[in-house]
Amino acid sequence: MLLPLWLIVLLVTGFVYGLFVTIKNITNRDKNFWIENKPKKREANDQDEQTRRDFVANVSHELRTPVSIIKGFADSLQEDYEILSETKRKSFLSKIQKNAERLNSLVEDLLVLAKLEKPKTTLSKESFDLCELVRAIEEEFLQRKVSSLPKLILICPSSAVSILADRQKLVSVFENLIDNAIIHAEGLSQISIRIRENSEDNSITCEVEDDGKGIEQDDQEMLFERFYRVDKGRSRNRGGTGLGLSIAREIIDAHDGEISVKSKVECGTIFSFKIPKSL
Repeated sequence: MLLPLWLIVLLVTGFVYGLFVTIKNITNRDKNFWIENKPKKREANDQDEQTRRDFVANVSHELRTPVSIIKGFADSLQEDYEILSETKRKSFLSKIQKNAERLNSLVEDLLVLAKLEKPKTTLSKESFDLCELVRAIEEEFLQRKVSSLPKLILICPSSAVSILADRQKLVSVFENLIDNAIIHAEGLSQISIRIRENSEDNSITCEVEDDGKGIEQDDQEMLFERFYRVDKGRSRNRGGTGLGLSIAREIIDAHDGEISVKSKVECGTIFSFKIPKSL
C-alpha cells in the first residue's frame, strides 16, 4: 500500500529535523569540550616567560651584528676581489676574523651559562690555596703583551688561605671580573685584588677593585643581568659579550655564596664575592 504524499513529506521532514538537532547537539558538546579543556593563556605578568623572551631577543640581537658584518665583508670580497687592492682585502679579512672571534666568544659564553643554569650545577671540588690561585692568575695577566693593560695589585694574607671549591670555576670568576674592569672602567690605571678570611662564619671574601670613573647607581642594579652594558659601543669595540658578570654570579651562586658591586662616580668600583671555605 502506497503511503500518502503528505505522510512521506512529514516523515522526511521529521527525519531531517531530527538529524539537524542531533548534529547541533554534537557540535555544541564538542565546542564546550574544547572551551573547557583548551590550554589556558599564560598570564601577561609571567616573569619567567618574559625573561625567556628577553633572553631570546637579546641573543638574536647580539648574534645578528657580527653575522651581518661577516656576511657583508665576505660578499664584498667575493664580488669585488679582482678590483680590490691588497690593503683592502687584508682589511676586510681582518674585520671578518675579528667578528668571527666575537661570535665564537659569545657562543662559548652562552654554552657556559647554559651549563651553569642547570637545576644542579656540578662542581669539581678540591682543596687548594686561594692566594696561590690568584698569584697564578697574576702571572698569566702579566704575560699579556698589551701596553695599555693596568697594573695588577694583590693583597693576600701571609699564610695560605685554604678553600674547598671548584678551582677552574673560581679562575673564571676572577678573570671575568678583571676583564670586565679592563673593558668597562674608563680611566683605569690599576686593579687591586684583596682576599681575607672571615673567622666568624668560616668564609672568604674576595674583592676586585678598579680606579676607573665608577658606575652610576641605576646601572649598578642591572650589572649582573645578561647582555647588560653600561656603554654598549665601548664594550663591543673591545670584545665584551655582556655575559661575564652573569657567569660570575652563577658560579658564586653554585658555591652557595653571594656577589655584589659597590661604586661611586669618579671613585672607582669594587666587585666583591663571599663564599664558604668548604661546601
